[in-house]
Amino acid sequence: MNSGHEPGTVVIVHRVPVSVTPLHEWLPEVRDRVVLVTSTESADGYRKVFEQVVAVDDYSHSQAVVEQLDELCRTRRVERIVCGTEDDALRVSAARERWGIPGTTVHDALLHRDKLLMKDAVSKVVRTPRYSAPRTPDEAVEFAERTGWPVVVKPRLGYGSRGVRVVGDADSLRRELAGRPGDDLLLEEFVPGTVHHVDGFTHRGEVLWSVSSRYLNNCLSWQEGRSLGSAQMDPEDALARRLGVFARAVAGALPLPEPTPFHLEVFRHSVTDELYFCETAARTGGGYILDVLERATGMNCVREWYREQSGLSHRADRPEPTAERYGFLLVPPRQGRLRSIAGDQPGYAEVRVNASPPQVFDAAAASTDTVMGAIVSGTSNETVEERLVSCMEWATRAMEWETV
Repeated sequence: MNSGHEPGTVVIVHRVPVSVTPLHEWLPEVRDRVVLVTSTESADGYRKVFEQVVAVDDYSHSQAVVEQLDELCRTRRVERIVCGTEDDALRVSAARERWGIPGTTVHDALLHRDKLLMKDAVSKVVRTPRYSAPRTPDEAVEFAERTGWPVVVKPRLGYGSRGVRVVGDADSLRRELAGRPGDDLLLEEFVPGTVHHVDGFTHRGEVLWSVSSRYLNNCLSWQEGRSLGSAQMDPEDALARRLGVFARAVAGALPLPEPTPFHLEVFRHSVTDELYFCETAARTGGGYILDVLERATGMNCVREWYREQSGLSHRADRPEPTAERYGFLLVPPRQGRLRSIAGDQPGYAEVRVNASPPQVFDAAAASTDTVMGAIVSGTSNETVEERLVSCMEWATRAMEWETV
């Protein structure tokens, strides 16, 4: 990093469109010092609000992002590197370490990305499903037979439920493993029951605040063409309090030096009622989690996090809770042509259509792939869940699909 006394450059590595994350509004104090490295798809929107925008093709996988970071650090006095998505966490942390720039380290980032290291750390303080990183298909089958079928197969560094499969027998498991890299593989015991998520802010191993929610269906529902819903729980709910205690234990096992949003997923066993760790991430959750969190707390977690990373004043304190609970729905695409979306939208829902019928779609590849979504609210978790179920039924009736 070059020497100097003038304020340095703030590099933001960020692929989300400006319509979702208006960075120029969030960071006005450093707007004239920002160099934004973004995807080709999002670049035009950001060029209207930032003078220095670098577009990268195949952003999530391209080595060009790292090359751009190193070139900027060689030629400028880079003060901060800011990022917020999982495809950037490791490469940005590595660049910070190479160039002596403050922020989350590779070690801390890896603990929140590599599910094997993550589970090794949290299994000391909370219950986790039994898990293994098998070196061979034979080892994988032995683990599954010892643990019991079905088992869950997932990438160690994946996100958005990409590459996650539930496998029921040895032949299916061997076929599933045949196309996977052996160094990015994790097997887990299948835990029957409901799936919950806890979202909030953590700092130095302490949860500053959190909101507990329950998924309707689950994060693999998209594989069967079913919608995924999520409803915030009532704070006085005994299970919500248990989830809050669970989140505090996980945060203590995976401390982060800066105030950081987190997204934690937890299984509740249908027979024993015990809570099991699924996974966590040092970011906000996907789908509309950020939207409903902001409505429930009055705080945009990503805005405050990006301000913190940029060295600016920010909030991470406990917000005042609202009387309303919120929930969201994600409706996945099918393989085929969406001919129309008919009928009046539900008056209780804010519906967001991500399609222009007639339009051809591939099947969903991740839990956050949608043709439409919705946000609902109510004075209780029960009301929110009822409205989400009703919204699911409406979406099924409203969409007309045909085979291509």
